[in-house]
Amino acid sequence: MSSSSAILICDREDLFREVLRNFLLAAGYSQVEVVATAREAMAKLHRQSYGHVFIGVARPLSRARRLAAIVQRRQPRAKIFLLINANDLVIFPAGSSDYIIKEHAFESLLNLLNDPR
Repeated sequence: MSSSSAILICDREDLFREVLRNFLLAAGYSQVEVVATAREAMAKLHRQSYGHVFIGVARPLSRARRLAAIVQRRQPRAKIFLLINANDLVIFPAGSSDYIIKEHAFESLLNLLNDPR
C-alpha cells in the first residue's frame, strides 16, 4: 500500500484511538498506526510518510498545533485533521483548521479521507 494511504492517529485516549483504528481497518485501510504522544508521533513521522494524520487535541491546544505544524513541514502532502471533543469546540476559532468532532467522527470520517482536496 502506498504512503498516501497510510494513516497515523495520535491521541491520548486509548479507547478512542483503538476504536478509530479498528474502524479504519474495517473500512479497508490496511496501514493505520496509532500513538499516544507527540514524541511517538515524531518517531513515526521520521520513519514513514503518511497520507493522513489525525491529532487529538487536549488543553492546552499548543501541543496539538505544534505537532500539526511539524507534520506540515515534514510531510506537506499529508492531510492533517485535529480530533476535538465537542465541549472544546467553543475555544476553537471557526475555520481555523480541518477538525473532526470526536463524538461525530464516524459519521463523516470516510468521506473526509476520500475527499481529493
